Amino acid sequence: MIHRETYETDAPWVTWQWLSTDRETRVTGRMRLRLICCVCGQREIVKVKIRRFGKVPEPPDGVHPARKAAKIRHAHPDRGHPMSWALPLRNPFANGGIDLDQFAMRLEADLNEDTNDAER
Repeated sequence: MIHRETYETDAPWVTWQWLSTDRETRVTGRMRLRLICCVCGQREIVKVKIRRFGKVPEPPDGVHPARKAAKIRHAHPDRGHPMSWALPLRNPFANGGIDLDQFAMRLEADLNEDTNDAER
């Protein structure tokens, strides 16, 4: 069950789904997040250790090191245009919205690719 979903403002191709509630996190001592990379389409579960009792210390930059490491693994410096990503519609508003002309071209290319695969 997904409890919350968001994306990285400095890496909008990385989206996060919170899989644990605050209560579950305190009971188990672990928070589970699902990273979905819009560029390569890979999904990855990130397990973050959290204190079970007392105040949870906040990292100096506000981001847990496990989450930061997962984001670095999906930096994709050669990511290209959002319409060339594996999941271009996963976070459509992160890059200023979708250009409908480019979206139509992407759909046409995908349909042509499916037709060519079926003919083989």
